[in-house]
Amino acid sequence: MRLGERIGLLIRTKLGRWRRDEDRSETILRRADKMEALLGQLEERLNRALFRQSQLESRLLQAKEMAGQWDRRADEALRAGDEATAREAVRHKLAYTQVAHQLQSSLAQQTTATTGLQADLAKLESRLARTRKKSRVPSAPSSLISPSTPSQPANEKATRPVAVAIPSPPPTEKDIDSLETLQARMSRVWSDDEIENELDAIKSRLSEGRSADAAD
Repeated sequence: MRLGERIGLLIRTKLGRWRRDEDRSETILRRADKMEALLGQLEERLNRALFRQSQLESRLLQAKEMAGQWDRRADEALRAGDEATAREAVRHKLAYTQVAHQLQSSLAQQTTATTGLQADLAKLESRLARTRKKSRVPSAPSSLISPSTPSQPANEKATRPVAVAIPSPPPTEKDIDSLETLQARMSRVWSDDEIENELDAIKSRLSEGRSADAAD
């Protein structure tokens, strides 16, 4: 084989290898575009999850505060000898306590879901970074490119986003009901035993307080 033929073969081999690398880079870039689209969907779901978690935390705090307020009203009514008012206060306290228990359970579930979304987002971001890194293909040396083959960086090949079929995320969660709505939903006919047991607990607490004051 003549020297010129050998040089030509070497040039064609190197150009063919570079073009294969460039095609591979384009494939990786398309994959990265799909991952970016999925990343946007995941971020949206995470934002909704964080908002719902914040709402649940706020409602839970309100429910606990309201239960405490009605507990203090029951105390005051018993000190005044008004058991009818104390019983009504106890009913409200039990309702808000039940609301708080349910909100606590919902918050625990939501926190678990939010943590999972955060972990998924971090994994996808890491995968995207690795994929982008793989897409960096060096340009072919100018000495190996014929005048009819213009040089074009690999990263300029995918300028338009690739259409991706993305699974639809769950519908947007509506706002958490107001505390008053939740309390009304929890309102039920508390049994006399439940009311009396709560009144007895409050009376016992008041009695212990008076005994401590007398001892002082």
